[in-house]
Amino acid sequence: MTNSRPLVSIVTPSFNQGQYLEQAIVSVLDQTYPHIEYLVIDGGSTDQSVGIIKKYQLKLAYWHSRPDKGFGDALAQGFQKSKGEVLAYLNSDDLLAPDAVAKAVEVLTRQIDVVMVYGNRACIDEKGRLLYYKPSLPILARTPYIATTISQESCFWRREIYLGVGGINTGLKFAIDYDLFSKITRQGKVVHAGRVWGFFRKHRNSKTMTQLETLGMPEGAIVQAAVWGRRVNHIQWLTAQFIARFYALVAVSFIKKPQWPACLPRAKKQNVLRRFFKSFHRNGRSDL
Repeated sequence: MTNSRPLVSIVTPSFNQGQYLEQAIVSVLDQTYPHIEYLVIDGGSTDQSVGIIKKYQLKLAYWHSRPDKGFGDALAQGFQKSKGEVLAYLNSDDLLAPDAVAKAVEVLTRQIDVVMVYGNRACIDEKGRLLYYKPSLPILARTPYIATTISQESCFWRREIYLGVGGINTGLKFAIDYDLFSKITRQGKVVHAGRVWGFFRKHRNSKTMTQLETLGMPEGAIVQAAVWGRRVNHIQWLTAQFIARFYALVAVSFIKKPQWPACLPRAKKQNVLRRFFKSFHRNGRSDL
């Protein structure tokens, strides 16, 4: 990376997520890092999404609202129009901590051999209230178990690596991030930063919550065979999942609390038992 203050491109794909979209947009616009281009790719929403995007359009590098071929296609369009040296994407129902981009850039400019950096996540509910913190596992990021290790919304990577691995696989419908991150992590060093950078929203209409078994698991097996050269059996996956959850349970007591997005309710303390049971959410392993 030739610039100590590189341009960071963040893409938000969205379709009929007006209930949450504004908070996602504001969390990017409120970043402490100044050199960000933000692109919102809307798939032709029929709810209030377009009105929300127009409210902030002067602060966006690019946006459009028209039908596309799905989530992967929207991401690919966004990254194609982007110019940044560092890339990331934020789903329209998630948020970034105010200092997330600044901290990610700090790592990528200081360690030139790092191809991707990721942080921890806070899980929130439909109303933005804190459910629990989920520290990401600092190991296994360069293995087929990466889906149990990293949190998608907390990931930042180099543009040249993204282009080198062929970008987004638009043929996938669910395991798009698993495929992309698997290909990126095979190209070089991946670093866990140890801070909460992302806020992952759990709600009943989330793709993660509704399509894991019907799309996620079959596509995950395809990615494992194509990228890693082997399929992980169920026992191995459950073992990796248990390690990640046990680590999160232990590490959460030592986690550094994040800068809090101004648009979210302030976090309340939760006891260890509550965090423990929340960590075993039935769809927890697909929180990538």
